[in-house]
Amino acid sequence: MPRVVVIGGANVDIKGHARGAYVAGTSNPGEVVVAAGGVGRNIAENLARLGLSVSLITALGEDANARMLRQACAEVGVDLAMALTAGAPTGSYLAVLDETGELVSAINDMRAMDALTPEHLKRWATQLGEADMLVADCNLSEVCLAWLCRFAAERELRLLIEPVSVSKARKLLSFERPSPVFAITPNLQQLAALTDTDGPEALARLHDLGFFNIVLHRGGAGAIVSDGKHLLQVEPVPVPSIADVTGAGDAAVAGLVCGLLDGRSLAEATRLGQCVAAIKLSSAQSVASGLSRDSLLQLARIP
Repeated sequence: MPRVVVIGGANVDIKGHARGAYVAGTSNPGEVVVAAGGVGRNIAENLARLGLSVSLITALGEDANARMLRQACAEVGVDLAMALTAGAPTGSYLAVLDETGELVSAINDMRAMDALTPEHLKRWATQLGEADMLVADCNLSEVCLAWLCRFAAERELRLLIEPVSVSKARKLLSFERPSPVFAITPNLQQLAALTDTDGPEALARLHDLGFFNIVLHRGGAGAIVSDGKHLLQVEPVPVPSIADVTGAGDAAVAGLVCGLLDGRSLAEATRLGQCVAAIKLSSAQSVASGLSRDSLLQLARIP
């Protein structure tokens, strides 16, 4: 069974979903849901539901939210043995969704992640080196991201980086990579932030910054994949009704990783990522509880 180590954020999601047409600047009737979330944690749970062996390196506080996250990870088989206990509160993500499930605004508090240092990662170097793939998100500090890039280069490991947001993506501009990182999965805004352009040359610039494979997530327009030589468009998977967009990008990354570890091409793996995202978009949960390898292969029409 392929083994993945995810290094990134874990937090509790607090999501308010407007019941009717959302009106800014006032109170809106709706539903508020509290659930396990965080980019790294979501990716890890999706991978576990897809049948992979997954460990998560993150930072959790000593509070009720940490206990909730530990229980959620245990229930799906995400190993937290390498997680760090921090003095800061466990991360939280506060989101407001309109009546269609689209994000209106959000605030996240990830101060606990400041406690995660390269020294903690070095402690688990053996386990990291034994992974079939490493997945890191930009909730990590610049020094941790730089350390992981060097470590992956030295050990010839496949490292995939998820930028998370525009502001967090810019951390990747603070250091040079000793050799190209295996893959990065930005969206259009993050790509523009990393390359200072939204023109056709943006992907080439991102390759020049030290990323071998690029999977550009474009929401409802699908994805574009590039290995520096070939550029392919991957169509989205239709979703009859979107319940909640939170976690869709994390789902797409997990499907991509699953496909790559199955030995599929970058485009084929990205197609699986689009299928996992579609399953998630149909669910109000941050990670769809109905996700499984069987449900993925059925949607992708793979025997």
